[in-house]
Amino acid sequence: MLIVMNFPKAWNRRACVISEVWRKVKMDFEGKISYLKQKVEALDIKKCSIIVWGTGGTAALYDNAFRIAQINICAYTNNDADTWGKLKNDCPIISPGEITAFENPLVVICVKSQQFLEEIKTQLRETEPSVKNMLVDEFMFGVWANVVLNNVELLADEKSKKIYKSLICKRINGEDKMYEEFEENGYFALPMFQIPDEKEVFVDAGGFVGDTLEQYLFKKLGMFRKYYIFEPDKNNYQALMTRINRLKKEWNLREDAVIPIPGGVGRKSSVLYFKEIANGGIGSHYTLEPGANESKVYALDDFFQDEKVDFLKADIESWELDMLLGAVSIIKRDKPRLAIAIYHNATDMCYILDWINKLDLGYKFYIRHHSPREAETVLYASCE
Repeated sequence: MLIVMNFPKAWNRRACVISEVWRKVKMDFEGKISYLKQKVEALDIKKCSIIVWGTGGTAALYDNAFRIAQINICAYTNNDADTWGKLKNDCPIISPGEITAFENPLVVICVKSQQFLEEIKTQLRETEPSVKNMLVDEFMFGVWANVVLNNVELLADEKSKKIYKSLICKRINGEDKMYEEFEENGYFALPMFQIPDEKEVFVDAGGFVGDTLEQYLFKKLGMFRKYYIFEPDKNNYQALMTRINRLKKEWNLREDAVIPIPGGVGRKSSVLYFKEIANGGIGSHYTLEPGANESKVYALDDFFQDEKVDFLKADIESWELDMLLGAVSIIKRDKPRLAIAIYHNATDMCYILDWINKLDLGYKFYIRHHSPREAETVLYASCE
């Protein structure tokens, strides 16, 4: 269904913040995506000075997303005066009062907290009523609208289509409760991902503290050849080693069965900045900003040049596409089963499936969601 909306060239006070009304109207998935597509097209974003409101964790998850979508960021802004005048990704961090100094500014609000969202929207209405703005997920799903609609057709079962549509609609609506979509067995939800194989080589990109490793051993009945596990966070890695040592004893594993690597994965083997998060290591991530710790990064094409990969899992805080770009050769060569996290930002939910499909390797695609909250959406791809 195509929803046709006519947007005025000049946005008045009421239009300066995207209306809450349309989200509450019973518009179907295709209607919402069409609406956002037309909204973004009406903005003519190539002529806008795009300013991202937010410099915290959510904005960090969108660093790669904006780059992949070729969105040119002119500046960042927030209400933290201590950050004004500093740089983020080589762009200035400005005060909200400086927004109108830019020609045809468009503010993309990159904040997840509902409380902060309401405060920011109220602030913009009251202080900068002429400035256009959109919430980041609305903006990005509008940018990727054609890809989103095509992805639905590529999904191999009706359950995947239902989950994908529901998750996107809830993100557009600003909801963070996914109880209806939630199921267990993250990374192993489909039968072909659970079959024990004593010859299997499993690659765990973003091993955290070994939670997936322990689940894998139970699912596979301890039958596999090698389990490679990449983890760049130093504290997580220490916890991971403790778990590996315990599991080796409990499962009577060969000494070389589980191979931990203190580093991450990316499009090329190099060294990148890595920001460690103190809260249990959850959310630690690579960053484009100098000042964080340095960490080794491996391109999987280099690492597995001489070894077949059967199963590749990745949950690496919005760097999944970078990992895939560094694994093109082994994906084409081995056609491994893929279980890739796509929940970190809207671009990942759109582009990763499209990118894998364009390799034209015969993959079938499925989506499952493994948390009652927004996190843990996994794209499953298999040639079986």
